[in-house]
Amino acid sequence: MLELLLLVALIILIAIVYKPLSRTILGALDGHAAKVRSELEEAKRLREEAQRLLAEQQRKVAAGQDQAKAIVEQARAEAERQTRRHHVELEASLQRRTEQAMDRIAREEAKALQEVRTRAATLAVRTTERLLADQLDGQRAQTLLDDAISEVGRKLS
Repeated sequence: MLELLLLVALIILIAIVYKPLSRTILGALDGHAAKVRSELEEAKRLREEAQRLLAEQQRKVAAGQDQAKAIVEQARAEAERQTRRHHVELEASLQRRTEQAMDRIAREEAKALQEVRTRAATLAVRTTERLLADQLDGQRAQTLLDDAISEVGRKLS
């Protein structure tokens, strides 16, 4: 019977200790479970936020790449336009310089031709003067000389 009493006392002791101890242990476990659940929810929220930020950054990178391509294409088109414009300007400049050179050459040719005509006329007049002076008398020579000078003047004009 003593054993039975000891057994009953032990059961009563366990019941008395078990209830507050179980509440403490269960409360601690429940608190830990709530904390773990809270951390899991926070981790899930952070993961979703990270995925959202990653998707946003990927969109921005794609938009940046598209913008960079557009800038490169625009720069290429501008370079081609500038090249064509400079080519046209160079052609026009070369044409102007060629025309200026041709004008200068024509003026120099006209000037040289005029000098040749002037020298030829002077030479013709001097030669005629000498011939007439050698062959004719003074008055007749002067008349022929005046006629020859006016004839040369008409032909050179």
